[in-house]
Amino acid sequence: MYLLYVDMSGNVGQEGEAHFVMAGVAVFERGVHHVICELDKIVGRHFPGHDISEIELHGSPMWGGRKFWRRLSKQKRVALIKDALSVFQGPSGGNLTAFGMVVNKAAVSPDDPVEHAFEQICTRFDKFLTRKYHRERRKERGLIVVDKSRYEDTLQALAHSYRNDGTRWGSLKNLSEVPLFVDSRMSRLVQLADLVSYALWRRHEHDDHGLLVDIVNGFDRDGRVYHGLYHKTLPGVECDCAACASRR
Repeated sequence: MYLLYVDMSGNVGQEGEAHFVMAGVAVFERGVHHVICELDKIVGRHFPGHDISEIELHGSPMWGGRKFWRRLSKQKRVALIKDALSVFQGPSGGNLTAFGMVVNKAAVSPDDPVEHAFEQICTRFDKFLTRKYHRERRKERGLIVVDKSRYEDTLQALAHSYRNDGTRWGSLKNLSEVPLFVDSRMSRLVQLADLVSYALWRRHEHDDHGLLVDIVNGFDRDGRVYHGLYHKTLPGVECDCAACASRR
């Protein structure tokens, strides 16, 4: 079984913000423990002598230096984000596959960008599992694990609908259950998904490629096409991001 840990960046109702991002990190079940250990070691190197279980990796407050993170310099906070994202290039990197759905809120208005992104990530995760079967003859099921948020009821209802009626692109054949919702403070993998979503949000909202550049090869792709990256843009807008460029 593959577990897809999901979190979000951007505020749907925030005026002045153009983008909403939903991102996920897919891990084969037997690899979950190893990724957690790797992330814990990274946090431990930055906070020797601390109880690292109390330290939550959360992109926005880390970048902005809010609450707990106020005590660290910007340089040290960004270094920790980058070190955590480096697991995609570390010993566990081969067991990690990233997914990122970037939605320009105006491009889907008046529809809900959360619903749009969730339908995309469910569909693309399902197709990732289908490709595993066709190419490797591995019949794997999938389970989505999401950070608890105000969108929990919406996402549960959508997932139930997808199981019964499918998405606009067809039925989902490989998902075992509706999503499970967990407290991100208890899950390093949800925290990693948050950092991936924040890296994508920084790139599209502020044209800041710094966090994304080292993980772009970790997104699901088939040849040159990134299936695990999606960018919903306004009609007629030319974009040079990896998702858009790989489809031209």
